[in-house]
Amino acid sequence: MFRPHIIVIPLILATGLLAVTIHDVKVPSTYILDEDNDEPLILDCIYDVDPQETGFVLKWLLNDRPVYQWIPSVGSFALPLLKNRIDASYEVSQESHQKHRALAIVKPAWNVTGNYTCSVQTFQSSDRKSAHLQIVVPERNFHLKHHCCDGDDTVDIICNTSGIYPEPKLNVLLNDDIVSSQVTHQFRSADDGLYEVVVSARVPRQRMESPTTIKCTLTVPGTTYSRIKESIFYGGGSANRASIIAGFILPIFLLHLT
Repeated sequence: MFRPHIIVIPLILATGLLAVTIHDVKVPSTYILDEDNDEPLILDCIYDVDPQETGFVLKWLLNDRPVYQWIPSVGSFALPLLKNRIDASYEVSQESHQKHRALAIVKPAWNVTGNYTCSVQTFQSSDRKSAHLQIVVPERNFHLKHHCCDGDDTVDIICNTSGIYPEPKLNVLLNDDIVSSQVTHQFRSADDGLYEVVVSARVPRQRMESPTTIKCTLTVPGTTYSRIKESIFYGGGSANRASIIAGFILPIFLLHLT
């Protein structure tokens, strides 16, 4: 005998085929600010949605707080948290359910660092995917100095950087060996949220060969952002030939998504 519930099974399976699927969120793990770059930072959400689904809504969230929403029948708009940082008119596609999927952050600053989530939902299904964005504000200043010797036969070394985000790590090295006795002081500006870090070390003169290469390395934990300053110590006085290697970044970062 034909049983009615046998007909229901393929209908359920067919309904299950209607589903939003997010394949990727294109969020750079590290984004280095460039004052000369006026292009917005683009975060993209790659997904498929069945055209038969209804009630489409796309949202972007920063640290689980909504910052952007797009409903094709209503429009796209920035929410209060990043209202002055988002270009809600930005279009990444002409397809009806893809047009305003990307998040365009205008003039990004250090405080847009965080976990970004793309959420897509319909009346029938939903999906979400997240990725972390770390904004790096390059240092305004980075200096290395050494001085010898004020009566105590000691070489004083000071390395400092300022106007940088997030908090960097500084290390002083002598001929590529880290100085274990270095002392670090860190300050953060209440005005702009940027960091100043100073590392100092006092090294007995007898430990210093002539010449000795003095280096200061600047790194940002969790990224491959790196700078180096170098000077050469010559024995017999306070001569300081500032043989400085220009700071560099390893590796070269793409400043925005393509």
